[in-house]
This record gives sequence, C-alpha cells and structure tokens, in this order.
Amino acid sequence: MKYVLTGVFCFLLSWCNALGQSQTDSIITTKGAVTLITCGSAITTFQIGDGKNSDYDYRIVDGNVVFIRPTVANPKATNLVIREGNNIHYLILAFRDKAELSRLKYNLSAGGSAKTGANNTGTGEHPTVAPPEDNATENDDAAVAASGIDTVTVGNIAEDFRKQRKGGHQYETTADGITVSFSQAMNLNNLVYYSYHIRNRSGNAYVIRKITLMHKTKADTAALFTMPVLYRKGASSIAGKADENIVFVTAARDFKKEDEIILVMYNKASENQVVLYTPVSALPKYMISK
Repeated sequence: MKYVLTGVFCFLLSWCNALGQSQTDSIITTKGAVTLITCGSAITTFQIGDGKNSDYDYRIVDGNVVFIRPTVANPKATNLVIREGNNIHYLILAFRDKAELSRLKYNLSAGGSAKTGANNTGTGEHPTVAPPEDNATENDDAAVAASGIDTVTVGNIAEDFRKQRKGGHQYETTADGITVSFSQAMNLNNLVYYSYHIRNRSGNAYVIRKITLMHKTKADTAALFTMPVLYRKGASSIAGKADENIVFVTAARDFKKEDEIILVMYNKASENQVVLYTPVSALPKYMISK
C-alpha cells in the first residue's frame, strides 16, 4: 500500500510540475541579471504594481519583448499585468537572491505577429502601445462617416483652435529628435478638440504616418480605449528644425480626474513611435466628471 501511495504522489507531483510549466503564474528576477519576457503579440499594457513601483525597471523592445531588472537591493514582490493581443496575464513579480538563467526566460504566449519599431514612452513608467494598421488614413474614414459631422464647420473651429498656442512644457515627451507637447483641449457640440505642439529638432523632415489617440481609465488599467480621429487640422509633414501645431477632433467621452489620454505618433520613414501620456487633470475642469 505504501508503494502505491508513493507512486500516486509522484504522479501528482509530475502532473503539477507540468501544469506549472505550461501556465506561467510568476516572474522571477535576480541581482545582476535581466529577466526576459517574450509575448506572441504586441504588448499594449505592461504595469508593475499600481504603475508607480520603483523597485523594478523595464524596457519594451520590438513591441513584444520585455527586459526587466530590479533597481533596489531587496525589491518587494508585487503583481504584474501584461496585455498582449487578446491575452491578459496577471502574474506575480518576485525577487530571488540567486536564480538560474533558465528561470529568467519566459514565453507568455505563442503565435501572433508582433509589429516592430523603436519605442519611447518618456518616463519608462508606461506601456508601449502597439502600432496601428498600415491601411490607416489621415482621418478614420469609417468613424467620420458614422459620425456625420459637418467637416466644414469643424475644420474652421479646429483651425482657430490650432492658432491659439497655449501650454508649456509640463506635459511633453521627446524621441528621435521629435518633441510632442500637449497644449489645450475643449469640448464643443459633443466633440473634443485636442491641440498638440510638435517640434522637429532633427535635420530631416518628419512625415506622420498615423496618430492614434487612446483613453486609459483608472477603473480598468489593463484596457486602452481607442478614440477615433474624426478630423485633423495641421500639416502631415514637419520640416527639419520646424514646429507645427496640430488639432485632433474625437467624439466626446466621460473623463475621470485620474484617467489618462495617450497619443501615439508614428514616423512614416522609420516606423518609430513617440508616445505622450497626458493626465486628464490637464483638461479644462468642465470636461472632467466627478
């Protein structure tokens, strides 16, 4: 009987080990080494703890590969949320004094086609955003058709708003010689007008392939809600050493004070992306619900 129970225990132990290997539930880090996480699709959310955890540093490369390392001697264990493609992974991120290299490599999902491109999120505290589809046009044609907006009137309002240069350097990010700053926003007739100032400090023209606007809510930090651009006012190419104000018009949304607005701008030549996170608190107070 003893031998039978021992055999059953060994079988269960083997089964549990196999299950643990097929479904990752924890990510291990260690001193003096980098933990490598690979996903089958582009990563749209990567959040450690509440998003303000300074015990770890990470970099997202090529949209679907993450390098993560501890930045303090004994970082505390915390949660890790990764959204890639249609998958959302909720994991435990932990530190070990010693760990074999084999335990520092993780493949969270297989398949999918990750889009590539250099990434820059300004502070490094925010997720890298997956690129849009290649067939995107200057405005979201389907969204424009569905909205039925008067493009003549909206265009005139957007042009006037574009000329009203406001704001400073409080909300801006820089990558590849391009600096994007949030200027101002307004809500009018169920449409929101966002004004951004773009400075090209490189010697080459910067051709905008696509700009994507998204809404990140505090209620669901693992989700990003796309805000289709119904109208855009401003040049699509910025000459070297030049500045440009651009206004984007989207449908009005319900913004909470602790939400964020994310702008992602792609260079047509290099496919590199510039990502700007603007807190909703930067919007006029009348646009923010309690």
